[in-house]
Amino acid sequence: MTAQPRLSIGLPVYNGEEYLAESLDALLGQTYEDFELVISDNASTDGTEDICRKYAARDARVRYLRLPRNVGATPNHNYVFTQCRGELFKWASHDDLYARDLLRACVQALDERPDVILAHADQAVIDGDGQVKVPYEYTLATDSPHPRSASAPCCSSPAVTTSTG
Repeated sequence: MTAQPRLSIGLPVYNGEEYLAESLDALLGQTYEDFELVISDNASTDGTEDICRKYAARDARVRYLRLPRNVGATPNHNYVFTQCRGELFKWASHDDLYARDLLRACVQALDERPDVILAHADQAVIDGDGQVKVPYEYTLATDSPHPRSASAPCCSSPAVTTSTG
């Protein structure tokens, strides 16, 4: 990884041990590799810390930060965002899985269209066996007062996240 990765992934977590390893495997198994994964553990009381420390020890792209006390979800999100160094930013969740080419496709879309400030992807709710239960397709909200915004952000410039919060 370079000193300043192109993409930062912010993953705030609290007591996420059940699905965390699968989510980390999906992120670290991406075909696009110029990223850092910044995990902010909100003082979890389950096995989250052990899982995160193992991943951080074996992959230099992972930075694990543990808060000394639970500060709440919003402050934890804000904190992990402030710790990211990449030119582009993506939120991640401890219980989400990701297609192997998600990051590559999003970064490529942003590179090909400099006028675009946010790339997003469709998503789906899956069951315990990985079968799609509810697919979600997203389109740009062109009738919105914020016409260049979209649901389910994949990657954006940090300025977008900072200004929209």
